[in-house]
Amino acid sequence: MEIQLASMENVSCWAFRKLMHGITDSYTGIFSMNYLIKRAKAWKEIDTFKIEGQRQWIQLSTSKEKECADFLKRIDKQLKLEPEKDNVYGLQLNLSCPSPNIISIGQGPALIKRPQKVASLINELLKQNKFKVSLKTRLGLNETEVKEKRIIKLFEELKKIKNINFTEVVVHFKHAKQPSFAEPDYSMLKELCGFNIPIVINGGIKSHKDFNNIIKELSPDERKNIKGLMIGREALSNPDCFAEISNLLNNTELQKRSLEEINSEFKKLCEEHMPKEIYLKKINQLCSWNK
Repeated sequence: MEIQLASMENVSCWAFRKLMHGITDSYTGIFSMNYLIKRAKAWKEIDTFKIEGQRQWIQLSTSKEKECADFLKRIDKQLKLEPEKDNVYGLQLNLSCPSPNIISIGQGPALIKRPQKVASLINELLKQNKFKVSLKTRLGLNETEVKEKRIIKLFEELKKIKNINFTEVVVHFKHAKQPSFAEPDYSMLKELCGFNIPIVINGGIKSHKDFNNIIKELSPDERKNIKGLMIGREALSNPDCFAEISNLLNNTELQKRSLEEINSEFKKLCEEHMPKEIYLKKINQLCSWNK
């Protein structure tokens, strides 16, 4: 079972991601594809240094197929220049980030109502064999799109993609206008599982119990399409939530750490690869263990 750490703005630096024991997959912050194509200095922010036992993804935002093609050339060149960062497992197209700036230029959740465009972007990213490709989406841009079941129309288009390197869809079970504290809506989970597309569940999960409560109404056949779960906010207060879930779902034997041990480990990781100041400031604000 995949246990994934959600990308969080100005939090998900390399040190933070490596601190989370028990996760199978982690993500960089979301990057504009155009930004990475045109600005060499932008790659200083890509911190995909090695993390043993963890698959690392670069999370990307775009609405243009040409940018996808240009990005593939750019990343190939850049990872040859910086081989210490050549630990990228996959590329994730983000339709989830609720930033008004992203939505206003037709990217992120604004693309959910354009399923053919989304499939076209993914197919462009699949024109290589080095990186896996995935998608992260919400239920819709707003409440109206949820009622219209826009995500079902999106899945109907995604099921046409047969490339084995298209690995999964992470679904954040909220719409983009909802605040972070709003309750997720899992009413369409059963229908989404019927598409035979691997799904990673995101939204309101803090523990193994939460995950079980979400999937309890699914049949064994429907559960086959649940590839994993994703947690974000709970990691801010309890980095060991992943270890606890991994021990139950993946039969690992990870040890619980004290807050002092977690804090000490994070400081050592920061010495190894120092995050930008904005990351340190945000982590200090949000994480009770980083004192």
